Amino acid sequence: MVMLAEKMRLKLLSGSNNQASGATEDELGTKEEMQDWLLSVGIASPVTKESAGALYHQQLSRQLADFVKIPLDRAGGTINLIDIYCLFNRARGTELISPDDLLQACSLWEKFDVPVMLRKFDSGVMVIQSKTHSDDEVFSRIRSLVTKPDALRSGISASDAAMTLGVAPAMAKEYLLTAEGKGLLCRDVSPDGFRFYINLFQEINADDMYLVRDYSIYAAWIKHCTSR
Repeated sequence: MVMLAEKMRLKLLSGSNNQASGATEDELGTKEEMQDWLLSVGIASPVTKESAGALYHQQLSRQLADFVKIPLDRAGGTINLIDIYCLFNRARGTELISPDDLLQACSLWEKFDVPVMLRKFDSGVMVIQSKTHSDDEVFSRIRSLVTKPDALRSGISASDAAMTLGVAPAMAKEYLLTAEGKGLLCRDVSPDGFRFYINLFQEINADDMYLVRDYSIYAAWIKHCTSR
C-alpha cells in the first residue's frame, strides 16, 4: 500500500506541473481526495537515527523537502512550520521526530538544491515556503482588497485577508505586517484588534497638503469616506 501510495504521489506531483488550468471541478475534487489519502498512508521508509547515523539530519532534510511538496501546493506556496511538524510526524507513524530535529532539517535546505526554503518573518514566525512563491503576487491581492470601497472606509482585518489569500488568519497577519513594512499599508490598533488601511501618505504632496489628484487612491478614499 505504501509503495502504491508513493507512485500515486509522484504522479500527482508531475501532474500538478503539467496539468492544464482548465481542469473540471470533478477532476480537482478527485485530486484533493487523493492528496488526503496519501497524507494519511504515510512515508514508505522514514529516515531514523539508527538507519542514517551521522547523516541523519541531512537525509531527514531531503526527505522532508520531498514530503512538503503536496502540503505546500494545497496551502498556496506557504505553510506554517507547526502544521508541517504535525503532518510529517503523522506520516512517519511511530518514528516521531522532535521540533529541534525538524528545525535543523529545514535549516539545511539552504545547502541543498531543493525547491523549498525556511522563511522567518520579522515577528519571529517561521514558515516553509516554495521558492517559486512570490510576495509581490500576495501584495497585489492585498492591495486590491484594501482599495475596495468598504476597505477604504473601515480597513481590513487579518481574517479578511485570510479569506482573500486562502491562508490561516495568523499567516495573513504576517503578510499584512510585511506589507506595512514595505509601505503599502498603515495599521490602526484598537481594543478590537488590528485594522489595516491603504497607505495614503505616499500620495500626499508635502508642499500642498490639500492637493487631491484626480483618479488617485487618495481621491477615491475621500469620495467613499464622505459619501456616507
